[in-house]
Amino acid sequence: MRFLLFIITLSSIYGTSFFGYLKEAETSFCMDECSQYYIETEVDPDFGSINVILDNLNVDIYMYLNRFIEVELGEEISCIECSAYEIDSIKLSNECQYPVDCFVDPCLAPPPCELNTPVDCFSNYCGGCYADFYDMEDNLVDCYSNDCVDLSGLFFGLCDMYLGVGYMDGYCQHVSGCGWDVDGVDYSGAFFETIDQCENICNINSDVCEDIEYDYDQLHSGDYATCEFDNDCMAVWGHCDVGLGGCHYSVNEDAYLEEEINTLVDLWIQEDCMTWVCDCAAEPYAQCIDGTCTSAYCMEENPAGCFQTGCDEGYECVALPNDCVASYCWCDGFYGNWYCTEDCGGGTCVPISNSGDFNNDDSINILDVIILVNHILSPDTLELEGADMNNDGMVNILDIIVLINIILSR
Repeated sequence: MRFLLFIITLSSIYGTSFFGYLKEAETSFCMDECSQYYIETEVDPDFGSINVILDNLNVDIYMYLNRFIEVELGEEISCIECSAYEIDSIKLSNECQYPVDCFVDPCLAPPPCELNTPVDCFSNYCGGCYADFYDMEDNLVDCYSNDCVDLSGLFFGLCDMYLGVGYMDGYCQHVSGCGWDVDGVDYSGAFFETIDQCENICNINSDVCEDIEYDYDQLHSGDYATCEFDNDCMAVWGHCDVGLGGCHYSVNEDAYLEEEINTLVDLWIQEDCMTWVCDCAAEPYAQCIDGTCTSAYCMEENPAGCFQTGCDEGYECVALPNDCVASYCWCDGFYGNWYCTEDCGGGTCVPISNSGDFNNDDSINILDVIILVNHILSPDTLELEGADMNNDGMVNILDIIVLINIILSR
């Protein structure tokens, strides 16, 4: 019943106030911007949560994270795999149904505000005992925001205790040690809760992750995915286990720059760009469609003939009379089945040889057909080695057809 009420409420929230706790997703089945933040309702957190997107808000989101908020929800936005509601406005709320009992009023003795501006303190008991500060224009302010302290060269000890995110050696990184004191100085105030918070305060160029992702996508598309036959393509795993790229890619086997890609992955991890991870199905079949390698989620090999799939080196594609192979097949990814045309013009891979060059001029053409025809018409007067083109023990019209197909397919 509560789930039904939530669905009814969700269907009519556009342009209305919505209350709940703002959360950041640690993991998600989808890996796009629509799944980064969500609002968890107070009554039923198992069912009552919605994805939200904050791109159009000019606020410090960390001041609202894990807090009870009131938002104005806008229209629903669709991303790659998920959807989310835009937040048009956001503010802290004290209208929760289950406030926390605090021993003292949080605003009775808070630490002095470090901002050089008049502020008012308001107590908030939703989810904790909070002293929230607002300036004279009723804007929420952070009285205790960290300054960016360069921790490069400091040694916090050979312990595994997690200290937080610190700015060291030119970028924000997770730091472990034995404690926050070094040579009698307490550096606990120099640490941040997240990489994003550290980069925002320290003015770190966060575009480096976007650049890595762009370069990664480029190395899996364009010239790196061109093809003529299916055999030109191969399926490779992406690196979504570290949040980079998707599950699978289909690329040109000869053009695949694996070393350069691995370098980008190492840089992605070094810059701590890891975001979402995804669960991937088995590796697909790589099919050439309109000159581009494309993932086909039919796990079996393409049953089409070699005029579509191609042949390995040392083989050529020939349409044999008694070998009926479809000329084109396509993959239905929903059902995982191949569907093929009902013809026999697909071709079969056969070893390349000089078979059929009866006049030994290093060329197979109509002159060789004439020689083979004369041999069939007068087998006693003309001996012809290799005349049994289809190796069925007889020399007849079928061998002429095989020879003509060889000529036409070259």
